[in-house]
Amino acid sequence: MKDIVLALNTHVSAGTASTLAPTGVLGKLLAVLYVPGTIDTGATLTLTCLGIDGSEKPLLTKATAGTANVWFYPRDLVHAVADGAALTGTSGGDRTCPILAGVVKAAIASGGNSKAGKVVIYYED
Repeated sequence: MKDIVLALNTHVSAGTASTLAPTGVLGKLLAVLYVPGTIDTGATLTLTCLGIDGSEKPLLTKATAGTANVWFYPRDLVHAVADGAALTGTSGGDRTCPILAGVVKAAIASGGNSKAGKVVIYYED
């Protein structure tokens, strides 16, 4: 297992932050640790993966993320082989770890002015 630590330092006037991982990654997302530090309780955390083709795959969005350290385990719904339709998501067996193929990006909105926290991405390559 490997990790990527992304610092989140909000802007003085906007209360927003955006951070890119220093390098791209190819692997499976296992878990996310959000460490809000001094970031406000009403903040929204958004994680995406920027692909080499310009695409942006959503990984996690958490509104009003709070001020306590919290773990998340994002999962994607799988699709049926026969027709490609997404399965219902009602049973645990129809979810899979999201694929990371690019640069992970973390963003904070409504985080308060001049606040600091971090996100740790845990993945397998």
